[in-house]
Amino acid sequence: MARRSVNKKTVRMTIAFATMTIFLMVAPALASAYFGFNIYTVMSGSMRPYMQPGDEILTDVVSAHDVKNGDVILAVNPDNFEQVAHRIVSIVTTDNVHYTITTKGDENPVVDTPSLTFHTNAPIRKVVGVVPKIGYALDLISSTATKTAGSIFLIGYLVYLMRKTRQIVEPVASDEEIAKKVEDLVKNHLQSITTNRSPEKTPEITSSVHYGASPVITKNHENVYL
Repeated sequence: MARRSVNKKTVRMTIAFATMTIFLMVAPALASAYFGFNIYTVMSGSMRPYMQPGDEILTDVVSAHDVKNGDVILAVNPDNFEQVAHRIVSIVTTDNVHYTITTKGDENPVVDTPSLTFHTNAPIRKVVGVVPKIGYALDLISSTATKTAGSIFLIGYLVYLMRKTRQIVEPVASDEEIAKKVEDLVKNHLQSITTNRSPEKTPEITSSVHYGASPVITKNHENVYL
């Protein structure tokens, strides 16, 4: 029965492509679940020049008592319930248990209102890094529509590669077939030797006829005829 083989280079490229695609789709969720990090896209210019629209910010979860003036935190705007990344300009402790934190956009003329109140151990998302100009691309990649389309495309691409690179390989001959071929080769070789070999000449034997008297050998080794 014929065997099917797949080109090794194509397999490596397919695995690399699939790995990269899956990583881009699930990396944000893994980073958030296992390390507490999360990423957000900057949509407005209220924090220029520290961050620009389209930048991607990386946040980590810390306790309220760990933040200080000058830190940029991610908080929910109570007016529209949107998440806002602004800088802390004031921290006031009222009863050693709660903190009142006031924030402001670097480019905004006034502070944010109302101020935010947190318990001392309440979790707050603090901005720990800014990556320029990749936010919109990551938003597109991580969207539900893109993940669905990417999964369908990946499956279709893998099926296409497998069908394209399959090659029929002739089956290896059995032991009986190999023995038969060797036997035929030996027979043909012996037959060619027998056919091409020329017959040997049989030496011609003739009798010697002497006319006249037989020679007589004398002492001086000369032939004398009587």
